[in-house]
Amino acid sequence: MADYPPYTFQDNGRNHGIGYEAVAAIMADLQQPFSIQLVPHFGRAIVDLKQDTVDGFFLATESAERNKNAEFSEPVLMIQWTWVWLKHRTDLQPGSENFKHKAQVAGQTNSNVFRWLKEHHYQVTAGTSDIRGLLNLLKFKRVDAILLPELTVKTLMTEQDTDIALYSFQQEITLPFAIYINKAYLKNHPQFMQRLNAAIRRYQAKTDEVLPE
Repeated sequence: MADYPPYTFQDNGRNHGIGYEAVAAIMADLQQPFSIQLVPHFGRAIVDLKQDTVDGFFLATESAERNKNAEFSEPVLMIQWTWVWLKHRTDLQPGSENFKHKAQVAGQTNSNVFRWLKEHHYQVTAGTSDIRGLLNLLKFKRVDAILLPELTVKTLMTEQDTDIALYSFQQEITLPFAIYINKAYLKNHPQFMQRLNAAIRRYQAKTDEVLPE
């Protein structure tokens, strides 16, 4: 799993995060033992997957590159990619053509966000693979705006004792956040994806339950 708070991260060597807790519950339902290696970013997870040193990674958004080597599960969570910029920059209007063509923006390199920015022809500057360093690019005005999940950037701001009130936020897109399983693993366990998706649906049913009044 990638270091991606508050979804997946470690604290004092222990696994944490709303994404980790969800996957742990799903695997427990399957009675599927699993071990976790924390990696610094999704790019490293993909390299390990291609080398068949891991059977999957989580949680992630979908891309054509990832689909070549792994199968994308049903959504475990939904994630909101959100623009973040300094509030005093009232000239910036994410979503406008002027913003797309003139604003210098950044996303975590080796991530789907970074790929998406490139594909949609934003003015992407050299970023960083360190998700915490991405916020520093914005703090020190190296870029005009960054694109990150809103929960992630607010978690990083809390970690770094940053005043959230100094920043503006605007949601760009909501995407499924799910588990990728290595196609090499699925060749040897052809029923696993079906069982995994069924367990995800059971997990969703439990989390969607409404308590009686």
